Amino acid sequence: MFGLFKKKKTIFENQLNKLSELGIFMSADLKKELLLEEFSRNEYEEDPYNLLLLTLGGEVEVNGEFINVSEEIWYLDTECIEDHGEYARIIIRLENMTKLNLNNITDYVDIQNGTAWVSFEYMNELIRWEMKVDDDWLDMEIFKKFNELIKTEQSMKLYISILDQGCLMGYFNKEQVIEINKLTKYKFEEY
Repeated sequence: MFGLFKKKKTIFENQLNKLSELGIFMSADLKKELLLEEFSRNEYEEDPYNLLLLTLGGEVEVNGEFINVSEEIWYLDTECIEDHGEYARIIIRLENMTKLNLNNITDYVDIQNGTAWVSFEYMNELIRWEMKVDDDWLDMEIFKKFNELIKTEQSMKLYISILDQGCLMGYFNKEQVIEINKLTKYKFEEY
């Protein structure tokens, strides 16, 4: 009798297929078996879509090089700004997600003196954003600024789900976000 109320498992491959239908793919060089090295099939099926999104948003080491599991979703620890290069790394990752053409990406981070900025060229214009310094915490305004930058170019935006000290981020259109939010406890919102 109690088996009637048991939650039906969502098969691992079905989760991958559904996310693919919604535009979230594994990087071409990777195989799904790699995901099963990180977590078991049962773990993915006990926490459908949530664990898979976190895993797809991460990186894996392949032949000594770290690569993104998916370009469309990103799991980011927001306590990540320690030195020069950190904001540039974030802009490069956003460039990869959005397929924008950015050039001359550089930054400056001096936590001790409370100074941080990032700059890059976009459509032959130099963009420079001052970043708020709060120890080693990322200034989340960078995502709002990035959405402002791309709003005239595309119907897609960065959507974020805040998770404790991290966040899951995706580059989606409105319809994708609605469907993804139906599948996961991590609710994505425009930042």
